[in-house]
Amino acid sequence: MMADLHTLAPEVLLCAAGALILLLEAFAPRLRSSFTPLALIALLATGYLAWRLPAGSSFNGQLEASPLTFAFAEVVLISAFLSLLASDGYLRRAGILAGEYHALFLWCMVGLLLMIRARELLTIFVALELLSLCLYALAAYHRANDRAVEAAIKYFLMGAFVSAFILLGIALLYGQIGSTFLPQIAQAFASGQGGSLALLGTLLLITGFGFKMSLVPFHAWSPDTYQGAPSPFVGFLSVAPKAASALVLIRLLDTATGGVSATKWPQVIALLAVASMLVGNLLALVQRDIKRMLAYSGIAHMGYLLIAMVHLNAASRPPVLVYLLAYALMNAGAFAVISLLYARPGDQHSISDLAGYGYRYPLLAGCLTVCMLSLGGIPPTAGFLGKYLVFMHAIRSGNTWLALVGVGASLIGVFYYLRVVYTLYMKPVTCHDELAIDGWGRLSVILAAGATLILGLLPGSLLTWLIDAVGLAS
Repeated sequence: MMADLHTLAPEVLLCAAGALILLLEAFAPRLRSSFTPLALIALLATGYLAWRLPAGSSFNGQLEASPLTFAFAEVVLISAFLSLLASDGYLRRAGILAGEYHALFLWCMVGLLLMIRARELLTIFVALELLSLCLYALAAYHRANDRAVEAAIKYFLMGAFVSAFILLGIALLYGQIGSTFLPQIAQAFASGQGGSLALLGTLLLITGFGFKMSLVPFHAWSPDTYQGAPSPFVGFLSVAPKAASALVLIRLLDTATGGVSATKWPQVIALLAVASMLVGNLLALVQRDIKRMLAYSGIAHMGYLLIAMVHLNAASRPPVLVYLLAYALMNAGAFAVISLLYARPGDQHSISDLAGYGYRYPLLAGCLTVCMLSLGGIPPTAGFLGKYLVFMHAIRSGNTWLALVGVGASLIGVFYYLRVVYTLYMKPVTCHDELAIDGWGRLSVILAAGATLILGLLPGSLLTWLIDAVGLAS
């Protein structure tokens, strides 16, 4: 029992850190300036504890620790770290700095880590609900902003509806197979026991986690939520839940690829990938608000990610992880810059307002340019590396047509990313307000953009580690 509890050390640390920050908020509000450093230290310590976890299962197989779970955990921890760095100045400027924000952030990470490590459907569902409740609250955290409240209500209503889909899917699988453990469900599918109810249950689960990944046609919540929620938080929302959901989706597909239904799932995933790439990019073309543009861009990026999941094998893991890591860095950097360059959080985030900022704020504009180029898949950035690995995996798996669709969709995306860069450097200044650029936000932007460039220029050590440690993981 004690050994099992020891494996929960990262999650326990995050819970304790969140509770401590709330107590300080209640009894020592003058220490609010220390909340961000405390939360960042908690995230760093959690990363260390996750690295030190021994490989294996715990709690009778409900949770596992492996190189694969550690790699996904690090992606969400990096996203959370960068977003919290950028949040401090945003919260101060908006006058809403309080311990609830940091506590909710840390407790959301508890749900994400549990979902990444879970091998049992009810455990996954409980972890999903924990992180979802925190996400709903964080989306509406700027209570004085009507757009934030509206965004959170839409997100909550659609999220609650999708949670019912997931719960029904779990019930159908249990009713057909008699277990909620993924290994036992996989054995049932492989032995031909997965009947029509089990197939329907699996489809409902894919629908639910497709919602969390903003896949078409489950994407309607993301543009409004991205536009209204606090910008640094959106940098986290756009990556971390999607990364955890991607691992759950991989496990579901691994589970369901046995038996007579094995040939059907690649077609379903390919259809979702093509729809997400095309719809996301085409709708992003017509957006004038940069946050809505990045919301539709995120839909397209999850479509690219799905290309590596059409035919799952050991070689699928490194492309998925590299892509998610690149996406975490470039998206966190982009939203961190947005939170700094748009001084009034409740305003529209019009792309035209960035006119001339390339010369007024050269460091921030340069970092935003790096993030835009990476999102467009232009070398030498991490975004190019991620797309290259995903498309090459598709070609090696015999899905050349899918890789070609991805390349075509990427060319569409380059247009609206370069439109942002063009506005930064080629348009005259239209906004003359002086912006307060805080050190925490600037550091977040530099780390994100710098890591995006470094991973694009020197990917060797990262790829070697992923192939050796993750490529053969189950």
